Amino acid sequence: MRSPISRTFVISWDLGFGIWVLGFALLTSTPALAHHGAASIYDMSKETTIKATVTEFVWTNPHVELGISPSGGATTELLLELGSPPNIRNRGWTSRVVKAGDVVTVTFHPGLHGAKIGIVVKMITADGKELHA
Repeated sequence: MRSPISRTFVISWDLGFGIWVLGFALLTSTPALAHHGAASIYDMSKETTIKATVTEFVWTNPHVELGISPSGGATTELLLELGSPPNIRNRGWTSRVVKAGDVVTVTFHPGLHGAKIGIVVKMITADGKELHA
C-alpha cells in the first residue's frame, strides 16, 4: 500500500505537468491563430496586372496597405496588402514611394470569391521604378 505522501506527490506532479502542457499549447498556438495565411484569402494561382490611381498608401504595421482605383472608368476601389515596413524597406520601398493621385501599374494576387482585396507582387511607379513586394 502506498503512503499518503507518495500519492499526493503523484497527483500534484500530474496536475502540474498537465497545467504546464496546457499553458505551452496555448502559448504556441496563439500566434498561429492570430496571423492568416495568404492562400486563405488570396488566389495565389492568379496574378492580375492593372494600371491604377493610388487612393491611399498607409505605411504601418503589421502590413503596409495600398488603396487603388483602376484606370478606365471603373469606380471599384481595391485595397492591396504588402509586407511589413521593415521587410519591404529592404526591397526599396519607402513611406514616400507613392502618394494619393499617382498613377502606377500593379501586379497582385486577387482576393478569393471576387473580394476587392489583393496582395502585391510588384508595382511600377509613374517614373518607371519597379518595386517587388
